[in-house]
Amino acid sequence: MTRCLVVADDLTGSCDAGHEFATRGYDTSVVLSAQTDTTTRGDVAVYNTESRYEEPAVAADRVRAVLQDADPSVAFKKVDSTLRGNVRAEIDAATRATAPALVVVAPAFPDNGRLTACGYHLVDGQLVTDSPPGNDEERPPTHDSLPELFASSEYPVERIGVDTVARGTAAVREAFESATSTDGPVIVTCDAVTDSHLAAIATAADSLSGRCLYVGSGGLARHVAVPGTPSGAGIDVDPTRPVVGVSGSVAPETLEQLEAVPQGQRRHLDVETAVTDPSGAGAELASRGITAVGEHGGVLLHSADERGDVDRAMAAGERAGVDGATVRRRITDALAAGAAEVAGDGLASNLFLTGGETARAVLDGLDATALRMAGESVAPGIPLATVEGGVADGAAAVTKAGGFGDEQAIIKSLARLGLRDE
Repeated sequence: MTRCLVVADDLTGSCDAGHEFATRGYDTSVVLSAQTDTTTRGDVAVYNTESRYEEPAVAADRVRAVLQDADPSVAFKKVDSTLRGNVRAEIDAATRATAPALVVVAPAFPDNGRLTACGYHLVDGQLVTDSPPGNDEERPPTHDSLPELFASSEYPVERIGVDTVARGTAAVREAFESATSTDGPVIVTCDAVTDSHLAAIATAADSLSGRCLYVGSGGLARHVAVPGTPSGAGIDVDPTRPVVGVSGSVAPETLEQLEAVPQGQRRHLDVETAVTDPSGAGAELASRGITAVGEHGGVLLHSADERGDVDRAMAAGERAGVDGATVRRRITDALAAGAAEVAGDGLASNLFLTGGETARAVLDGLDATALRMAGESVAPGIPLATVEGGVADGAAAVTKAGGFGDEQAIIKSLARLGLRDE
């Protein structure tokens, strides 16, 4: 029986949060689409609402649809650790659906450079709106201050500062109890600059008599307690399968990581053709990708390896009379279609997927329904899983958000899946 329900707004975030439960032995599945009729099993179910770039009302409806008829022992609303997306709208929707006493908000993920101090959220030492995620073209973070972000919420907002969190569980619990209101839910934003701060927040919330809705990234998920005995997690990677990597991210971290992959193992999507003929560009990429797999045992397919690729794609969009959102969607469609053809050719490939929309599109193309988390990661925020359903059923998969990882993250991920070094 599923005892913990997690709702996330994109696929890589879903896997990131799910991994933190699986690493503690909880049998955890990530349902690829909250709209599918997939029956979950295991201890923890993570639903991907794919709502980060939807309109706020649509995003809120998707969150509500997952939670309104569920009654899990633990409810966790996963948010992006850089506050992109429809954060406030989705949390308000989750709060209405679960009616908790407290909404405990702690999006920090110190292992990945995401901290909250004095109410302000930082990414690698910069205010979040000044950091690279602040340049997100569709749903960038709107506020550096968590209290200001939730000022327009329909619920009252309190803040627990780092001075309280640093004193440990008892001090945090006392602050939570003081914030609790008989008039309904209260949103409590929490500072956290170390992993131990997140542990204190989660432990204090678990000790309260009233129900809490947890809100955070993978950092907080690491410490949220699930009642009962873990059912177990873990997988074996079959190294005899080919390896197909797919990168649809243009985050600076990912572009740097691509440089570590040998040129012979990489195949670049023709982005200008993809803007006007996604099907043709995808088929052409698949042909080159299949050849690379035959020569090297694997391939990394990517849409960009420098920011100039983005400029060329946008210029092609202007010539074709289509807007930026359409350009991005067509490139994702072309990349995913080509990748699904390569990965499904012969023995289904082990998969490396970076960029949430790209990952979801590739898995959709393979008719996958879920990912079962292994409880193992290549690096923080880069978890290992098994594909469930479709032509790639049983293949291993590593997922990575675009902004995560050091310069060796991609090459290490490909190696973990079985791609030999050259």
